[in-house]
Amino acid sequence: MSCSSKPGHGSQRMQGLGALTLGVCLSALAAAPAVAAEDLSGETVQIVYNTGPGGAVGLSAQLIAANLGRFLPGEPEVIAVPMPGGALLRGIRYVHASEPDGLTLGWLAWGGATRVIDPPELQVPFHEMGILGGLATQWVTHVRTETAGGTVATPEDFMALGTIRAGGIAPNVSTDIRTAASLDILGLENDYVGGHTGGADVLAAMRRGEIDLRSGTVANYLTTIVPEMVETGETLPLYYWGQPVEGGEAENPALQGIPTFHAFATRQTGSAPSGPAYDLIRYLTRNADGLAWLFATPPGASDAVQDMYAEAFAQMMADPDFTAEMAQVLGAEPAVVLREEAQAIVEEVRAVSPEIVETMQGYIERYSR
Repeated sequence: MSCSSKPGHGSQRMQGLGALTLGVCLSALAAAPAVAAEDLSGETVQIVYNTGPGGAVGLSAQLIAANLGRFLPGEPEVIAVPMPGGALLRGIRYVHASEPDGLTLGWLAWGGATRVIDPPELQVPFHEMGILGGLATQWVTHVRTETAGGTVATPEDFMALGTIRAGGIAPNVSTDIRTAASLDILGLENDYVGGHTGGADVLAAMRRGEIDLRSGTVANYLTTIVPEMVETGETLPLYYWGQPVEGGEAENPALQGIPTFHAFATRQTGSAPSGPAYDLIRYLTRNADGLAWLFATPPGASDAVQDMYAEAFAQMMADPDFTAEMAQVLGAEPAVVLREEAQAIVEEVRAVSPEIVETMQGYIERYSR
């Protein structure tokens, strides 16, 4: 039994993929001989992803598995194997420890930007893996128009609150760290409410009125928040995290009318954001958002194997039929990160400055109390 649909079966077939059990998928992980990069005929390639079936990571992994073989020599069967657990580490460690034979790949929610502060025994040397590419994401921050502190109809109303209940998952999650740093820059007290199980849980808490401030992906914002909360007057978009550029942040045409955080903070405080908190924001935006999901081989894969998969990934991501299906899964066009850029980000994380680490640890300790 395959853990993935065959190419060309479309997004409807994808819905059934999430129901596959981990046991069935793991049965496909039996040992196989190493393959020549020039020909994968008759082989089965496993793409291990580090979440459960369903959700954006799982569905995108399954879609990649359904299409990648078309771009590989010999058109092998490609299956997607869920391996959740260990705060996303189980799947990462499995790929890292796999044979570099070209038959195991990882599609990983890597979180490398914050894993640099993990205890040594939990750290993963991502730079040892064969970095093939990935996808980026972007986040939009919005606030309830009826908050615990009063009505928010404008950004100025938001700034006048003084204290805001920000919802999140855990103090060591990049989005929650960045939210805490941004509120410091804006001069607002963060009455942080963590412990939610994921983005959907945070959104549900906002709708129940348990929190007032939340960040969600651009895809979530455009497909869910705009029609269900912005247009109904339930929430007000404040800013989004633009990729760092000289003198500010890059703008996203899909978010026209919403300022970047740099522009928002400059207007509301009278000066451009700077200092350790903003340095941390730029680091997280560049390296957490800039490579949200990582496509990789185990360490030791040959240059030929890495080249083959990096080229196939690039070709697949340039295929309009594939990207249209991926847009249905993600809710927006995929923000593709090719090999060279992904490698650069992994190296930037590896070389993170002690000052960034210290500032990040400070926020985690502060909100873990």
